Amino acid sequence: MKKKLLGFSAILVGGMLLWGACHPTVSNAPGVCVEKMKGFPSSDTCLVKGVSAMYAGMLDGRLVMAGGCNFPHVPVADGGKKVFYDGIYAATLSESDSLDWQQIGLLPEASAYGVTIPVADALIVVGGNTAERSLSDVYRLLLKEEILQVDSLPSLPVTIDNMAGALLDHTIYIVGGNVNGVPSSNVYSLNLAELSEGWKEESPIPGHPRVQPVCAVQVGKLYVWGGFSTAGEGREATLSVDGYAYNPATKEWKSVATPTDETGTAVSLGGGVSLPMGEDAILCAGGVNKDIFLQALQGIHTGKEYLSRPVEWYQFNRKLLKYDVKSDKWTCLGDFEQGARAGAAMVSDGSSYYIINGELKPGIRTKDINRITIK
Repeated sequence: MKKKLLGFSAILVGGMLLWGACHPTVSNAPGVCVEKMKGFPSSDTCLVKGVSAMYAGMLDGRLVMAGGCNFPHVPVADGGKKVFYDGIYAATLSESDSLDWQQIGLLPEASAYGVTIPVADALIVVGGNTAERSLSDVYRLLLKEEILQVDSLPSLPVTIDNMAGALLDHTIYIVGGNVNGVPSSNVYSLNLAELSEGWKEESPIPGHPRVQPVCAVQVGKLYVWGGFSTAGEGREATLSVDGYAYNPATKEWKSVATPTDETGTAVSLGGGVSLPMGEDAILCAGGVNKDIFLQALQGIHTGKEYLSRPVEWYQFNRKLLKYDVKSDKWTCLGDFEQGARAGAAMVSDGSSYYIINGELKPGIRTKDINRITIK
């Protein structure tokens, strides 16, 4: 599938954003700036309400978002139907706080809940699900002479959605999620330099199955935290806050520090976001509240009563956290309402981090895009 790209001039952001143009949202977080961006795709009146579980990344110097889902007509608490989207949109980045979005193409299917892997000049989209089914499809998005091109890559050996993923050297790793519809701790890899070999199954993550974990690569290892498992087929509902690091050379997992806030309280990153930060750290944000969400999984909170609570009641994680790989320690960089999301996307342009959309509470999305710059 090819579609003409609509009039872009790419601007690569090379250095840190000017500190004087940005104002921290809280006084207890020196050196951290969170800005609400202006502008969102407006051609679709349903999409404009914001989505969660989108595919997102950087492509040819532009911020790209695609797919996602929401409840645009009737809230989920009232039995509303979830709608999936197939539009691919891009916006050129600058030091401005404004984003001018234009549609540049379509996904093969309206979908969400997959993984986006940035590679040199492309974005690789892995798995997810549509309104009808889970996916095993893998394809690459790239621009050739201002034309968006979608190329197929080897499909997954199973269907996977609600997983996490990252690129280590030339290899994509996909961790956790629902594998063939069942919560899993499986790990799959695809060497982009040897595509003919297809996907391989790696050593699984220790512990319980992990749906919606976070993961990131740093210093030659794959780090994973959080995730949950619904009850069924003899399984109890579980929610994990612990983390592990995977060494591809030895095929071994090693336990690492559990995310904690400034008081030492464990934080759930399940449903949150993470990306490498510098050369030896990982930045994490968002995620569900470990106690409240586990009670929902266990059936203590159910139905319309659970879904109709105010946003504050769900206590999504507001802490912006940094994990130091060398010291195996966590640091809280601040408390930000803008980070309290589940199912958001986080993208880095090399200077700043963009948190895109996500849920404010179960079923309720936001169209907000926030830029985080760390001095």
